[in-house]
Amino acid sequence: MNSKAMTLSLIMAAIAVFFVTSSVTSIEEEAKKKFGDEITVLVAKTDIKEMDTILDGVVEPRSIPRRFVEPSAIRFESIVKEDSKDYAMGVKEIMGNVAIVPIKKGEQLSLNKITSPNMRTGLAPQVAPGKRAISIAAGEIESVGKLVKPGDRVDVIVVLGTAISPGGDASNSKIAKTYLQDAVVLAVGRNITNNIARKVEMDGTSGKTHVKSLNDFDGYSSVTLEVDPAQAQGLAVVMADPMNKIYLTLRNNDDTDRNNLNVTRKNDLLNGEVRMPAQQATGNK
Repeated sequence: MNSKAMTLSLIMAAIAVFFVTSSVTSIEEEAKKKFGDEITVLVAKTDIKEMDTILDGVVEPRSIPRRFVEPSAIRFESIVKEDSKDYAMGVKEIMGNVAIVPIKKGEQLSLNKITSPNMRTGLAPQVAPGKRAISIAAGEIESVGKLVKPGDRVDVIVVLGTAISPGGDASNSKIAKTYLQDAVVLAVGRNITNNIARKVEMDGTSGKTHVKSLNDFDGYSSVTLEVDPAQAQGLAVVMADPMNKIYLTLRNNDDTDRNNLNVTRKNDLLNGEVRMPAQQATGNK
């Protein structure tokens, strides 16, 4: 009796498996008809920031129905595995490209989200027509503790070391003048807002190249400003004399006010005098 019950149970289980398999197959076929067959696309394995370099380890394959493939997505017309030759060849073609928009983890990579290094990723497109980009030497003190970053707005103070005539007063040998106000910072070092902030180094042992991100690198020694041609000439004259210094003062990006400031001499500080802006001094007369 137990043998018959066991046999009947096995038959019922087989029938159940058959119907489940048939049902799943039917659902898969229906889904394939509705959404298309599965193909493999490249997706971000981790969040990719704008201007990050596409390297091994930041992308992975994912098989999805054709209907859900984004336009211009980087795809394989079949299901491929990460260790396959086809996948390796496909990924190799985009290695070294950069993301022109942020790409979230799991998001498909497409040709309109990445680009090869070109003029779009340089500084020139950011310089407004009629303006010029000029770099000034900037250490930690001169650049507000190296907290200045691309996109900030600054004032530029020049400290000029003037010649001392015989018997002259050495206390007035230097003067400070706010030369520029509300100037746009285009770059710090080689880090700009739409630049490939990276440094490519060759491994002497393996011969492979390694890319180091410079997005968080504060070892810069220059700041690049957007100025008009006449201002560029003025800064060039200041920088040509080693007795002169240039300092940046950081301002709020929403603050576009400009003040008419007088020149400050060393004597003004020693005598405790406060030199009022010219516009205020005029108003008090």
